[in-house]
Amino acid sequence: MTPRPVACRRPAALGLVLAAVIAACSGVDDPGELGLAPLEAGEPPQAPSRLAQIRVVVQPPGEFAGDEPALEVAAVFAQYHGYDEAAARTRLDLPRPLQDRLRPGHCAPSDQLDEPVSKDSVSKDSSARELILLDAGNLTVGIGEAALDVPLALVPDLVPTISGVTYTYLGDALPAGAWPPGEPAPSELTIRVDGEGEELPAFTLRPRLPEPAALSGAVDRDRDELRLEWRPEGDREPLALRLVSLIGGEPVGEELTCVVADDGEFVADLDELHALGLDAGPGTALRVSATRTGRTLFDAGEFVGAEAVIEVRTVAVLGT
Repeated sequence: MTPRPVACRRPAALGLVLAAVIAACSGVDDPGELGLAPLEAGEPPQAPSRLAQIRVVVQPPGEFAGDEPALEVAAVFAQYHGYDEAAARTRLDLPRPLQDRLRPGHCAPSDQLDEPVSKDSVSKDSSARELILLDAGNLTVGIGEAALDVPLALVPDLVPTISGVTYTYLGDALPAGAWPPGEPAPSELTIRVDGEGEELPAFTLRPRLPEPAALSGAVDRDRDELRLEWRPEGDREPLALRLVSLIGGEPVGEELTCVVADDGEFVADLDELHALGLDAGPGTALRVSATRTGRTLFDAGEFVGAEAVIEVRTVAVLGT
């Protein structure tokens, strides 16, 4: 099935203009071919390239949780040679943000948005290709009044050219004090990394924590449309929505991903969503999650242009 835009119903003539523009465009950007950087015979290995990302996903308390973690932390500090950056990102599971893969106003089945894997995954000269995930010392994430030490995990010894450690944490609930009830929501995180020498010295980041979207909505069968509303942040990055139908709490049909302007409203035609694979028939509930993202670039030693990606997820379940 070819991903395509979903008709957004807006008031008066503006809705007709947007619908015409959306219908004329394909929703998914072509990510291009991923592969290994070419090496000439006898050519000495080049100096390693570097790539680092710290990603934190927060779901505030008081929202429908489902089976997703309330707090996720993942971090990698990698050096590599013999790969291009796209191939390194694929192997490290660091895809481009959804907002870079799907144009605002469009929806597509979520599994069609996966980044492609390089076809040439094994090199004839594998000794010249290496991807090492560095131990950066202790990594601590602070939110509200809580501080969390993120544990290290060894990379499984499945591919001989990839080795090292990653930082990973998944929690079903936020740590005590992370989101104190009755107090203003935290507005920033604190990320501290102890570092390991001059290549990756100690550093501290205080990235902004996006505001929760406060998502609500309804399925209007008389008008054959899905209406969603949230608290807008119009000058921020587009909002990512995930839609999946539930029967007895279990998902049915395709999960869809939509990228929409963060203006507080999204109205979609149910027939368009059904054509993309969403099962929104009678007796189903619709689970909708809205993710607001903030990205911060930083330099740490020889890691230049590293990124901290902070996401806040709001979830709602709508009767259909």
